[in-house]
Amino acid sequence: MKRALTAIAITASIAALTAAAATHQNLQSSSAAEHHQSDLLSKLHTVEQTLSATKQDLLGYTTFTQYLEVTKKAISGRAKFLAAKIDRNYVHVEHINRSALGIKSDATIILNYAVEYSVGYDLSPESFTVAADPTGITVTLNKPELVSSPAIGAISHEIPGKGLLIDEKAQVIAVQQQLITAAAKQGDAIKTEEAVIALCERKLGEFLRDFLAKQPNVRAVPMITFVYR
Repeated sequence: MKRALTAIAITASIAALTAAAATHQNLQSSSAAEHHQSDLLSKLHTVEQTLSATKQDLLGYTTFTQYLEVTKKAISGRAKFLAAKIDRNYVHVEHINRSALGIKSDATIILNYAVEYSVGYDLSPESFTVAADPTGITVTLNKPELVSSPAIGAISHEIPGKGLLIDEKAQVIAVQQQLITAAAKQGDAIKTEEAVIALCERKLGEFLRDFLAKQPNVRAVPMITFVYR
């Protein structure tokens, strides 16, 4: 806004100087008048140069609009690359009861494990838009989702109470197999967390801003807003 006002002020100055120069052309020729006219023309030239530079500067603040389509192409299909990585640690407790020939046996298995979730956006071309508006840039898309299966790692276990009729190794393996389903359910909840959504916006926003800033003649990238369908 300040730059636009500056351009308006400079344009007004040019008009005033041009009028003054024209007035002096109509006056009786004299050494003083010619000198004054020369001074006015010099000032006019300086102001015109300043206006040209200001216009170029202003243009740099709107040039980003020329690159929105190529920006969309740059991020299309890059959901995994632009996904936010979320690490969570969990404890799973499983109680096991067995009985045979009137003999009862039980055990408790405690599993400690870590899960890495990749949460991001569906960035297929038809699933989102990138457009300029009076406030800056608006990205319209669906809310974040899991862009890959949860990665389970760093599993350890302990068995505080061991039962005589329980195959501990087989039970640990069986419990570990349950973790895939458990992690998927936890992921469905994680992707809706406000902090996770904010992280996804930051990841995609940083890529958009960096990409646009590298394009020719772009002086500034405006505010980026995310709107969900």
